[in-house]
Amino acid sequence: MWKWIGIAIIVVLLLVLAVLLSRIRLKLDIAKHDNDDRAHLEIRFLYGWIKINYDIPAILLAGLQKGLLYRLDRNKNIHKTDATIDSGTIDKEKIKRFIHDVRILLKGTRSFRRWIRHTLAHVTMSKMEWSTNISLADAAYTATSTGILWGLKTSLIGFASSFVRMNCTPKLFVVPYWVDRLRFTTTLTCEASISLGYGIYSMLMLAYRIWRVPGGAEAWKRVFSKKPVKHEE
Repeated sequence: MWKWIGIAIIVVLLLVLAVLLSRIRLKLDIAKHDNDDRAHLEIRFLYGWIKINYDIPAILLAGLQKGLLYRLDRNKNIHKTDATIDSGTIDKEKIKRFIHDVRILLKGTRSFRRWIRHTLAHVTMSKMEWSTNISLADAAYTATSTGILWGLKTSLIGFASSFVRMNCTPKLFVVPYWVDRLRFTTTLTCEASISLGYGIYSMLMLAYRIWRVPGGAEAWKRVFSKKPVKHEE
């Protein structure tokens, strides 16, 4: 009897170890072709047995006065609503509210920035491909914008590599369109992963850091429950 109990305990421990050593894999695909915007996030874990898809809202520039317009197809998302299409405007007021919420979360968490850095340090980037085609309807302007985009891309990749582990050589392309009209297309594909065990540990550490701050849990609950709050003077 004790023999079978010991075998069962060993099997359970091996299963738990296999789960903790598995990796959470994320794949992000972003494509913009003129006015057609698409962004999709795929999350897989437990060796691909569980898969979650999420469509990120497409962002359209409507002007400085109107702000940014977003449009989201919710058919594939995990959080489905009665409306399959969601749209709205991101104006200055919403941006201010977002910044205000971020400040609340920072104050409601002990060493939040340090937690983010430690978590990102365990993220491994396995694929990064970013291609952009641009035309400003003028050869000189198009050539100049091509150089600017190259510098911007390399700077962003360099900045990202200081936070996550780059286990791949990023493939960056900037191709000018020599046409007499404005045109901009870009596609971005990146894949990253983090161990499930460290992901669980990171979430536990985040909960502990929130608990260490008086009123931290209430601050997070208030922000994510979308309840109105009074802005600080």
